[in-house]
Amino acid sequence: MSGLKELTDKRLLACAAFVSRGGIVCDVGTDHAYLPCYLVKNGVCKRALAADVNPSPLAAARENIQRAGLEDKIDTVLSDGLDEISPKGVTDVIIAGMGGELIADILGRGKAFYSGAQFILQPMTKPERLRRWLWKNGFEIACERACKEEIYYTVMLVRYMGKNSAYTAAQCYIGALKGDTDDDKGYISKQAERLRKKGEGLKKSGSVQAQEYLQLAEKLDRYIKQG
Repeated sequence: MSGLKELTDKRLLACAAFVSRGGIVCDVGTDHAYLPCYLVKNGVCKRALAADVNPSPLAAARENIQRAGLEDKIDTVLSDGLDEISPKGVTDVIIAGMGGELIADILGRGKAFYSGAQFILQPMTKPERLRRWLWKNGFEIACERACKEEIYYTVMLVRYMGKNSAYTAAQCYIGALKGDTDDDKGYISKQAERLRKKGEGLKKSGSVQAQEYLQLAEKLDRYIKQG
């Protein structure tokens, strides 16, 4: 990414699509700062913070920011999640490329951001646990989109509402996906496949939980057909 103006990663582009215009973005776990550079370079946000817990990727991020000539608009911060970041002026917090449980942990420690920012979350694993945590801790999933690179990913636009939400077991695997796009259907189908495989494995071992997983898989299959 020489000029860093173009971004081809569908996962990161899906995150970028949720960013509010003209604000300040904090990218947690920024790695090489590709996303902050893209957002600032293309006028999606006016400023950005590129944060990472490890010095090595943060050094690479700094090099890319300098290469793009964006040192005056993107600051790098060595931080474990949001711990070392001020919430002042931050409109969007992006937490992408991590496990769902780690994202939940970062959010749980980031209460200072709840009132002023929206959250764009892209879990690599255990998205169902992240959704469950969000609903149990006062967040709403305002919108969600699936996308596919080599595998299926999901990106959530999340806001803190201060009110817990009721949810079903099936909703933990579907989230706010409408099931009206090929990527949505593919993602939900993969979740159903996971549940079915686990259910079949438990069935062979004689576990009473087997039917629970198999029924969940059927519910997801029906949701796809309805979408």
